[in-house]
Amino acid sequence: MNDHEPNRNPGRPPGAEIEDQEEDFAALLEAGGFHGGAKIQRDSKIRGTIVSIGEEWLFVDIGGKSEGAISREELVDKDGNLTVALGDAIDAYVVSTRPGEILLSVKMTGAASEEAIRGAYASGVPVEGFVESERKGGYSVTVLGKPAFCPYSQIDLGAAGKAEDYVGKRFTFRIIEYSDRGRNIVLSRRELLEEDRAKQVAQLKETLKPGDIVTGTVQKLAQFGAFVDIGGIEGLIPMSELAWWRVNDAADILSPGEPVTVRVLDVDWSNRRISLSRKHTLDDPWNEAHKRYPEERTVGGKVTKLMNFGAFVELEPGVEGLVHISNLGSGRRLNHPKEVLTEGDEVEVKVLSVDSESRRIGLELVTSGQGEDQVPAVELNEGAVVQGVVESVKDYGVFLSLPGGKSGLLHVSEIGEQRKGDLRGRFPVGSSVDVQILSIDSESKKISLSTKRLSKKMEDSHFADFAADKKDRGSLGTLGDLLKDKLKK
Repeated sequence: MNDHEPNRNPGRPPGAEIEDQEEDFAALLEAGGFHGGAKIQRDSKIRGTIVSIGEEWLFVDIGGKSEGAISREELVDKDGNLTVALGDAIDAYVVSTRPGEILLSVKMTGAASEEAIRGAYASGVPVEGFVESERKGGYSVTVLGKPAFCPYSQIDLGAAGKAEDYVGKRFTFRIIEYSDRGRNIVLSRRELLEEDRAKQVAQLKETLKPGDIVTGTVQKLAQFGAFVDIGGIEGLIPMSELAWWRVNDAADILSPGEPVTVRVLDVDWSNRRISLSRKHTLDDPWNEAHKRYPEERTVGGKVTKLMNFGAFVELEPGVEGLVHISNLGSGRRLNHPKEVLTEGDEVEVKVLSVDSESRRIGLELVTSGQGEDQVPAVELNEGAVVQGVVESVKDYGVFLSLPGGKSGLLHVSEIGEQRKGDLRGRFPVGSSVDVQILSIDSESKKISLSTKRLSKKMEDSHFADFAADKKDRGSLGTLGDLLKDKLKK
């Protein structure tokens, strides 16, 4: 304005008209749905902050001077409790942009206008529906008073469950087909579930690590373990990780749909493999085994497995002991434990030794015929000769199960000539071997064995017997001695 130009509005200060123009322009922006340089369009998705909470409506700051309203019933849980608070960020869809009013929705409910259903189809905004009944190919669903259809394949993740799992319940759906002026509406619940799962997986990738304890839901059982959903992704509990004891069927421990607490063992995102353990969330029964089963105590148990070298007896779930074959026959020699026991037998056993660290308990079978005339069990002393049964073969030697539930090592250096060639061929697992005890470490309880020194001992014994026999029968002597005796005669 020129300094010499008169004020057209003498009652107002200079510059007031400019302010009015700015206010009018802002009002036009407001009315036109503009904010932050972008126009708010119906069916678009926006992000805002909750600035006010009322009895029926919540108001959301969506930028600039614009606020949107969203029905309170869309943001409560099944118990009616509000799931958001002041200051929370929220993603919503614009379902109406009438002058002076911007209506938002996170899922289309009865609070949203019915006319917005076409916009929900266009934008993908979720809608709430009630499953009325099962019909051919899927389910009849009512959405905002309109009949709709959800195919079996779209009602859930994976294979659909039983009809009673869905009929008579409310779920959130997405409209995937809208035609014939709303007379043909097709819904999908699966799309929303998959999107939620993808978000959960993305979050898990940022936080999940080996050692974490998490809660999941059993999805299905298999011969090799159980699959568990831990929040958008499945992990596997192998059979060996279901419990501290031997599990033959996963159904004996878990059921589909059951909640379960697990420990994460390994995470391989590239192959989408997560290994889980249930047993590592439980107390290890071996931790206090030495207190519950002190030496010389007689306890009951169940025969679980028969091997060439003895019988395994379960004392409690997760704790098994071994009755060596030498402690089964009440003094007589057995070729196999099946001569006196059968798997599943309930027996009484006496505890001979306990090694919690190695998870070993040595047992002796208690029979009703035991008495004072029974042959005592073989004592393991240095220098003693005992019979052992091959447990395992390593490159450096052979581990043998010994009487009394003990184990010893026959090192390759103490095998003698037999160490040449394949040890596994010479010492098959389950075969019996006579050995001499070289040493017993009082602290570690490790037992060293030898066949080489036993062979030398046997050779010396045979030579002594041979020499004694020659002495008893007399020697033929030299040829001179024979002639002298002849002349005397």
